[in-house]
Amino acid sequence: MKKSYLWWGLGILAFIGLLLWSRYLNPAPTPATNAEAGTILSVVSDDHMKGNPEAKVTLVEYLDFECEACRAYYPIIKQLGTEFPSDLKIVTRYFPLPGHRNSMTAAIAVEAASKQGKYWEMHDKLFETQETWGNKQMPTPQVFEQYAQEIGLDIAKLKADVADPATKARVQRDFDASEKLG
Repeated sequence: MKKSYLWWGLGILAFIGLLLWSRYLNPAPTPATNAEAGTILSVVSDDHMKGNPEAKVTLVEYLDFECEACRAYYPIIKQLGTEFPSDLKIVTRYFPLPGHRNSMTAAIAVEAASKQGKYWEMHDKLFETQETWGNKQMPTPQVFEQYAQEIGLDIAKLKADVADPATKARVQRDFDASEKLG
């Protein structure tokens, strides 16, 4: 009986040690102060916004186009925008999770589409087709080019915008802000 307590105790100590060691190796980002959070959450000119710009309620959504939870919330957010067009401002920002192999590629494709005025069309297309391109072992940029063609984008311009480091930097800015918010 005493040996069993000893093993349990050693197991618990080992678990706590591993937990502390993992936090030492991967420290949590420093959270934003209230003032910084207010600045980060402020709507800026190149945010992707829908609804009444003067609405008293602003919903800021950090999303990953490959995330199944984001896909599950997509129709709800869309419905809120439809039901409260004058009372709600919806702002979407990029949060491509590193574990999703297509999430950064998808975000860059959507940002490139926004440069042709088709952000929301590409946004919707990716969520509506996520089951066909999501969770693949390798990124599939050709799928996003096909969708771009379907929504009427200039493919040569899309490819140039996808290759432009400024497009990825725009996506990365949103990701970094979300990390700062914790």
